[in-house]
Parts: sequence; C-alpha cells; structure tokens
Amino acid sequence: MKKFFYKMLGFATFTLFVLLTACPVFADTGNATDGKIHVDQVGYLPDYPKVAIVVATKSSNEFQIMNADTNEIVYKGVLSAPRKDISSGDVVRKADFSAVTTPGTYVVKVTGIGSSYKFEINDNIYYIPLVHTLRTYTLARSNIAMNDPITGLKHAMDHEKAKVAKVFFSDGISTKGDVVDVTGGWYDAGDYGKYVPTGGITVANILLAYEAQPEKFKRGQMFFPEGIAVDEAAPDMPDVLVEMKCELDWLLKMQRHDGAVYLKTSGSYWSDLNTRPEDEKYPQYVYGLATYNTALFGATNAMASRIYQKYDPQYAAKLLDASKKAFAFLSNHPEPMFRSDPGQNSGSGPYEKTAENEHHLWLAAVNAGYPNLTLTGDIEERIWLAAELFKTTGDKQYEEYLKNNFSKVIVIKPKAFSWTNSLALGQWAYVTNPAADESLKIQVKQAFLSYADSTLKQIEADGYSCSLGKNEYTWASNKVAMSKASMLVLAYQLDPKKSYLNAALDQVHYALGRNTNGVCYLTGSGTNPTQNVHNRIRVSTGIYIPGWLTGGPNSWPGGDPVQAQLLAKGNVPPAKTYIDVSESYSTNENAIDFTAAIVYLLAYFSAPNNNLTPEDIKVPAARAR
Repeated sequence: MKKFFYKMLGFATFTLFVLLTACPVFADTGNATDGKIHVDQVGYLPDYPKVAIVVATKSSNEFQIMNADTNEIVYKGVLSAPRKDISSGDVVRKADFSAVTTPGTYVVKVTGIGSSYKFEINDNIYYIPLVHTLRTYTLARSNIAMNDPITGLKHAMDHEKAKVAKVFFSDGISTKGDVVDVTGGWYDAGDYGKYVPTGGITVANILLAYEAQPEKFKRGQMFFPEGIAVDEAAPDMPDVLVEMKCELDWLLKMQRHDGAVYLKTSGSYWSDLNTRPEDEKYPQYVYGLATYNTALFGATNAMASRIYQKYDPQYAAKLLDASKKAFAFLSNHPEPMFRSDPGQNSGSGPYEKTAENEHHLWLAAVNAGYPNLTLTGDIEERIWLAAELFKTTGDKQYEEYLKNNFSKVIVIKPKAFSWTNSLALGQWAYVTNPAADESLKIQVKQAFLSYADSTLKQIEADGYSCSLGKNEYTWASNKVAMSKASMLVLAYQLDPKKSYLNAALDQVHYALGRNTNGVCYLTGSGTNPTQNVHNRIRVSTGIYIPGWLTGGPNSWPGGDPVQAQLLAKGNVPPAKTYIDVSESYSTNENAIDFTAAIVYLLAYFSAPNNNLTPEDIKVPAARAR
C-alpha cells in the first residue's frame, strides 16, 4: 500500500529454501500441531463463541477439548461438515466448543489429525497483549536515548539532525532550505520515516478506544522506561494519553503558520536494514503538502482536544487552535492538492492517495451531484474534520459546512477507516454527537450499519471466519481485517447486536493464530508468533519487540522480491502469501497504524489488571528468538 517502491538496501543473503517457503514455523511444535488445527493461540473469552478450524478432507468426525494441565477430557463435540475456503484453498471443518467456559489452559484434539497449540480460556486474556501493543509506541519514539529493561532495547540518542530538518520545496509560503525542528514522535514502521497520515490515524484510532472506555486505561499501565517524561502537572493523565501526546507534539511541529500541514519527514535515502537508530546519518528533510493530510491532521487534533480537556486544558486549547487553523486553510483552498517534488520519495514512502483508494467514494460523490471531485481527493478528510470540530465545539457552522458541501456524501456506505479513507470516522463523529441533526443522523447510521451487515456476510462466507475477501489480501491485509473488526464494534455501539461483537472477535482470533498459516501475527503473543519482522530496530539491535502487528498475507504483484519469488511458484492461495523473514517488507513489516487497529479491539475485549508487574509482560525466551 505505502511502499511499493521500497528500496532493497543492504538486505541479508538468504537461501532459495527460505525464499520459497510460504510461512516458516519457528516455534517449538513438539507438544502441539502439525499445522492442521488452528486456534487463537492467546485464547478465548468465557462468554463468547469458541471455535477451532480443522484442516482435513478426511478425519474423525469428533473432536475433544483436553485440559492441558491435567490431560482430562472436558468436552467432546462433532466437527462441522467440510467446506472449501476460497482464500486459502483449505478444506476446513469447525470445532465449536463454546460450551466450555471454565477458566484454564486447553488443547483441541482430533483423532488422526493431532493436537492444537495450547490456549487459555479466561476473561482477561487480551490484557497483556494490549499492554504490549501500547508499549510499541514508546519503544518507537525518535530523538531519544532508550533503555528499556523489559525488552532489553537500548540505544543512544538518535536522529539529532531532525532538529535542523530542511524544507524540500518552495511555494510562496515555505522556502526550500527553511529549517524546521521536527524532533519527537514515533518512527512509522520498519523505516525511520515519520508521516502525518499514519501518525494522525494512529492517534485517532487509539483515542477512539480511550473515548469509548476510559476506564480501560490507567496511570502506570505501560511501565515506561526510565527517562520517559510524564507531565507532573497532570498527575492523573493515563499513560496512553501521555504516549499519544508524544505524537501529537510532533504533529503540531508539522503545521505551517498558514494552517497547512507538511506530509512527512525522513532522511534523504533509505538506510540499510541493519542500521541502528543512532547510526543513521542522512540529512533530514521535510517533504510534501496536501489538503487531505491537513484535514486528517485537523480532525485528529479536534478529537484530541476534547479528550485532553480533562487533564490539560491549556494543551487542549492548543490542539483545538491547530485544528481550526487547518480548517481555515482548507476553506481557503477548496480544491484538493497534493504536492510532490522529484526526489521526495528517495528515502520514504509517498503517502499519495491513489485512484484505487478513492474510486468508490469518487463514484458515489459524482452520482450524488459532485462532478468535479478528483480521484485523489480529500472529501472524507474534510468531512471528518468538520464533524470532529462540530462534536468538540458544538459550533453549528461546522454542521452547516457539512450540510452545504457534503450532505449526500456523508450518507454513503463507508469502508473500514484508514489513512486513505476516513469517511467512517467522520460518520462516527457525527452520529455520536448529541447536537447533530437527528434526521441526518438516521441516514448516517443506516449507512454505517449497512457496512457492518455486509461485513458480517463476508465473515460468514469465509472458511476461517475472516473478513477479508479473496482480493483483499494485499499490503497491510491484517490492518484491513482489524479495521473491519473495529467497524463492527462501533456498529455494536449504535445497534447492540451480539453478532457484531462475535464477528469482531473472530478477526482477533484470525490475527492471533486461527488462520491458514497457523501464525500469530502479533509479535510476542501465542505459541507461534511472527519472529523476523522487517524493522530496522529489530534487525540492527537483535531485540524482539512484543506487540507489533505485522502486515500479513499479500498476494498482489510487486510487493517485494521475497514475495515475488513465492508468487512465481504459481497457484499460491492469497491467504498463504505470507513469509516470516525480515526481507519481506510487503508481508512482514510492522507499522504504527497496523498495530493501532488491533489496539482498539484488545482494549475493548479486555479489562484492566492492576496487579500486573514488569515481569509479567516479559516475553518468554521460547517466543523471542
């Protein structure tokens, strides 16, 4: 999605054997499976459905649930009829053991097939993975000396040239060579770039989780490494808001005085994969400018303003002022604009919205009477910004802006939200605003629920109960699946159908091991988690960071050379196009927005554990190699 052109610099040599292996298994499988019984390797909640997927054309019709500690058989059941899963090519049968609700550690056994990995049944199995995911942001902070005793990550102060980053272009407001301090924030993904689109959508996604259930987030929850400053003026501010403030502070530095927002900052070239943070020496530049990016920035800040008001009113006012400046700039620039200069993508991703990302919205907008909108537009971000400003301020001018400009667009059936399409976030902000027009809210709600209902149908049609269609196994497929699940949880809050939550949880099960590859795509969780993430910190330091959600299977051509070798074999099912090697950046890279998508779900389905210690969240050596 974002790095089709990614430079293969300094990657290690590896054998054809690894290149052509669809999904190497690195965990100890001696006590478990031959890859035929797939479970959520973290576990299941007592009061929700519990299903394992058995890959078999011929097998016993019965399965057993065995207590892993006592070897006692606690449940016997009958497998469902075999069915072909289109995306994986597997013939699958389901083992439904929802009747088992007693907390404990279990395995699924099928005669003639074998046993599954161990898993737990408990009411708070997702809390440690949640803490892991939140801590990945702290460990991705830039321009900081890091010393984390929990993971062992340690590096010196890095990227000091970000203090004197230079603007890459001139446009009458900015002058090429202007110096901007762009220190702070988080590294976006496997590279050392920092991007406003993913930074903004990540903060918004996690604040969405906080706003829905603030009781899930506490002070001291994240076990900050020594030297991470917290605001003593706001002693009750939860750790998650302290961490989001780190990124928000950087985002504020990316706004010009006229309200427009730069696109990204990075080095001038891609660094080798084994480059430590403090060893990257390329000059730092500030690149690009876009109306979609400015609107996304404004929406995130408007949302954050109302959340931080409780803890730091001065900071909340600063965020709101930045949002209003962005809105004013966009009001003065009604046409979509994306500035791109030759050379600006030589060391970072382009983050240009493509026709593919925009086509469904563009077509619907044209049909609704907006014929002059472009395929690489900013419609949904403008909607989101206005909706957030209206929700935060109560000022009717923002609702009037929506009605006058986008009344027919805001009621279009959305897609799962991402940095390329935030219409659903605008719809959510509007429909949950008590001051909004009730008649328009009804239409928006219907559009939102229509998306949820169509997602349910896709999940029901899939052999693994995954929300991805066969053509959706592309770059960041895991993020797409988790975003779809988040949409279902939001839909549940509008219309409390248990089927929405059950289907959302199915996507968590998919990410945590109940997939054709038998891999837990969240590092540090489950028995067989992803190991060899495409990430410069991981490769250069050798430290395993738990809590990263990797991109996942990607069957689209042009991903990366490793993936291309796999596809060249021919007839590789889309769901199997995943390679757990660090060179496969199109299937095995992490990114802040990927992880944010599962943060929302883990937070929703977990509860705080006030007795957790740093030792509790250390990853066992068997999972971190």
